[in-house]
Formats: sequence, structure tokens, C-alpha cells
Amino acid sequence: MSSRVSVPSYVIPGSYVENLRFLYERTSQRQVELLFFIYDDDARAMLRSEAREIESYSADFGYTVHMPDAIEPGHEELLERTADYASAFIVHPPRADDGLRAFVALLDEWRGRYGPDRFLIENTTLARFDAADTAAADSNYGPPRVCADVGHLRAEGRDPAAWIAERADRVGELHVHGFDGSRDHVGFAADEPWILELAPFARGFDGIVELELFSWAEAEAGSAVLRDAWGAL
Repeated sequence: MSSRVSVPSYVIPGSYVENLRFLYERTSQRQVELLFFIYDDDARAMLRSEAREIESYSADFGYTVHMPDAIEPGHEELLERTADYASAFIVHPPRADDGLRAFVALLDEWRGRYGPDRFLIENTTLARFDAADTAAADSNYGPPRVCADVGHLRAEGRDPAAWIAERADRVGELHVHGFDGSRDHVGFAADEPWILELAPFARGFDGIVELELFSWAEAEAGSAVLRDAWGAL
């Protein structure tokens, strides 16, 4: 398997740099998704104060960037600050249909400036993903790539392997985490059926496998499970 296993930029309490320093000094993990799900004044100030050191770690880490939940033009600051070293940007679809036109227009602007294939739409829910994916079919750059969130699919009762197979040529990142029937973003066991069913796809996948688990102990355990089930990571 030639994909790269990634972990969030929050696996211990602390800032971006504190997490990167922990991963660099204490682990062999070298792929990280920088989380900007909320981009408020505090997050903006932290990024500005740590931007130079985050970039300095790009010699050792591969990065992707998780954009804020509802993208807007002011979030381009994130792209400007990370475009030199981030390989991809994960975006959520708008929460309502009346935001679709503006969403596609903004995505087109960004795809034109930063690269058509660097932006991936995530399935937060299937209804919102389908609406955004349909609207984006008319994009100037064609349908964007897909970030397939396995935990979200399972929470909605969908078969992840079947859903991903239908879009296999567009999937550039997998988000992997457990779903225990009521909560997602929890750990998972090696014998869970979805892991075995996804193995044929995962073994040939050359994108990012993001473990969306927010403690190092869970992320380390999840990586070991996937290594055994999906081959060398």
C-alpha cells in the first residue's frame, strides 16, 4: 500500500507547533492534517504566530489542510499561508442549498489560483455531499476530487466499500475513524467488517489515509490496525 497515513494536528493538548514537536520527537509519524475547522480570532492569531515554525517542519512532515466548516472568501489567508507546502485542502459542502452557487464560485476561484486537484469535498452527510457534488459538476475545472469519510458513511448506514468504489477514480483521501452506534471519531477494532471490506481498495490506494482520532494513543492503535489489515502503510 503506497498511501500515507496521516493524523490530525491535535493528538495532544496544545498548539500546532506543540503537536508537531511531539510527533517529530516522540513518534515516527510524518504526515499531518492541519485542522482549521474553526477559524476564529484565536485560531488566526495562533497560525500567524506559529506559521514560520509550521512551515519549517514541512522538511520532515507532509501536510494537508482541513478548511473551516463553511468556507468563505476570508479563509483564503489559510491557502496563502500553507499553499507552498500543503498537498491538499479538504472542504465541507454548504449546509443548505442556497449556499451552493457561492460555494462552487469560490471553489472555482481557489482551484484556478491554487490548483484544480488540490481541493477535495468531504461527505459530511450524504445529502449535503450529493447536492454539492451535483452543483460542482458545472465547475470550470470539472468535478472536484473526493474526501471519503468512512465513519460518516457508517453513521448513515451506508456501505463504505460500495460508496467509495463508485467514486474510486476521484477519491484522494480517506478519513478513517470508528462509529459505535451513537458516536463517531472513536477507536476501532481489527475485526470490524468495514475494515476487511475496504482492504482491496485500500491496498491499491495511493492517497492519504487520515486517522481522525484526537489522541495519540488512539491514533497509534488505529495505525497498527490498518497496517495489519491493509498492508504496509
